[in-house]
Amino acid sequence: MMNERENLEIEAILDRSVDGLFLLILDQHHRHVAELELTVAQAQALRLLRGGPVSTSKLALLLGISPPAVSQLTDRLVRKRLIERRVAERDRRSITVELSEKGRRVVEGFRVRRKAIFGDVLLRLAAEDRAEVIEALDRIGRVLQPGATGTGDEKPERARVRLQRARRRTAVPAPITSKIGEEVQTVAPKPKRMRIEWD
Repeated sequence: MMNERENLEIEAILDRSVDGLFLLILDQHHRHVAELELTVAQAQALRLLRGGPVSTSKLALLLGISPPAVSQLTDRLVRKRLIERRVAERDRRSITVELSEKGRRVVEGFRVRRKAIFGDVLLRLAAEDRAEVIEALDRIGRVLQPGATGTGDEKPERARVRLQRARRRTAVPAPITSKIGEEVQTVAPKPKRMRIEWD
């Protein structure tokens, strides 16, 4: 069982790596969106439509915007020829939107760019470290799949060795301490929250 210091070290490693990757991807995502002359909401709508046609009312719900706002958003995407509108077959009052061929190419461009960013980061690692990171990312990807559960198949000793290797390669900041009255407490830095608008 890990002690409090080990837990703090793991939190620090996760904060540094996850925040670093998120900020890198977020920066590149915003640049790509700007190059395509899209708003972040329009890019998010395109991403949501990647899975197939969606009614405008559902799209408004998924984006967290009002029906009039989603109507304006889809109007602009239709004018840019990134989506197409269709009248629903079962309910003529319902409108669905779906990606056009051009829209599919734009969404694929986001995926390709994201892959290139990760590839560049991985190439900065030594070959052995890169193989370990790819293996770890594969495991994380598998447990993040819908319906997947963690198997817990890694032996505690192997997990401990992996943690020790990570510690040797990564400088970990000292825990923050605060003195309240006579009691000294070790406090973990507050986690940063970030809304990510891509998959």
